[in-house]
Amino acid sequence: MHAHLHTAPALPATGLIAHRTYTIRRSTMLAGLGWLALMTACSGTAGWYILSKDDLAARLIARETTRQYAYEDRIAALRADIDRYASRALLDQDGVESRVDELATRQAELESRQSLVTALADVLQSNGILPANKLPLRPRVAKPEEPIRASGVTSFAPLLPGKPTPAPETPALRGADAQAAGGWQSGEAAPEQPPAKRVEASLEQLDKAMARSSDSQIDLLREMDRKVADAQRKLRSALAETGLDTDRMSVSAPVDGGVGGPLVPVKLDASAGPFEATLTALQPRLTALLRLRGLVEQMPLARPMTGDHDYTSNFGYRTDPFTRGLAMHTGVDFRAAAGSPVLATAPGKVVAAEYNGGYGNMVEVEHSNGLSTRYAHMSAISVSVGQIVKTGSVLGKVGSTGRSTGPHLHYETRINEEPVDPTRFLNAGSRLAGLL
Repeated sequence: MHAHLHTAPALPATGLIAHRTYTIRRSTMLAGLGWLALMTACSGTAGWYILSKDDLAARLIARETTRQYAYEDRIAALRADIDRYASRALLDQDGVESRVDELATRQAELESRQSLVTALADVLQSNGILPANKLPLRPRVAKPEEPIRASGVTSFAPLLPGKPTPAPETPALRGADAQAAGGWQSGEAAPEQPPAKRVEASLEQLDKAMARSSDSQIDLLREMDRKVADAQRKLRSALAETGLDTDRMSVSAPVDGGVGGPLVPVKLDASAGPFEATLTALQPRLTALLRLRGLVEQMPLARPMTGDHDYTSNFGYRTDPFTRGLAMHTGVDFRAAAGSPVLATAPGKVVAAEYNGGYGNMVEVEHSNGLSTRYAHMSAISVSVGQIVKTGSVLGKVGSTGRSTGPHLHYETRINEEPVDPTRFLNAGSRLAGLL
């Protein structure tokens, strides 16, 4: 059967829209629908999360605010620390300056004490009580011209003098000392001690040095006091043999040199400390000792001839060599060769130098406190009347002039023109030989 096709009438093209048909695959349509569903789900989820968690922004803002406050508190704490450190630095400065003032005062006191110790040492050394090699203490242990820095502030304080050492030829490697001590350590340098600690350590070291100097001064004073007391005891014991009351005897001042000035006594408070107490006790004892030494130097305690010479006749009653009867011998006779020098036994003034009967050629020397000595039977006289002689001055030569049986020296000691036993003075002189 054949179909007949009917053709429609043609329409005009003007004013008509042409329609085009597109064919979309099924897989593409499913992918687009899936993507649209996913986006819708994500948008819904995000919206639901934002709407359900509306305090997230508040929490973030609160956290930032808290952090800001923490920073501000930290800054305030740091400022407080800075203020505290600044205050501590000022206190350290005040403390250092106070310590320096205190140490300077102690330094001046030590120097003042040292001048007294040195003066006493010179007196005792010149009198043979202290050995000449006993040097006084070094009066200065600090130098105030070196500054100490504490907390950025310069304060002048005395420092102990350091002994200079030469620089090494080759610089030592860092850590070499630690390695030599028993193992290698890190090459990092040890943390430096704070300035305030270093200053405190230096001041403490200086304080200990001053304390040692003060103790040394006190020890030296006590040693002086012990030696003075020992010498005083020996002098009194030896002088007791002379039978004289040394407390009533006067000491004439020597005229060897020109010295003088107003008397300014040293005032000390014995309760101020051990130094003052020791010095207060030492002063009167030293004065008494020097007075005894002055008496010893003026008394006829030396021997009239050098060397050892035997006695041929003692003081007192004896058989007269010419009459063979009992007679008083007013001196002692020394065996000596003719021409031996005769020496003065104490300083004094020659009051007689002539031939005097049984004395033969005689010299009489007048000493202090009513003491006098006579030297008789000399072959020659070497001094004249009025001459001032010292201990050991040559007065003449041994002989046998006058009432004598042979060369010898007749020696007398008199007190206010009354003869006394010369051996009492000579024995005292022998005991004091180590102190004079």
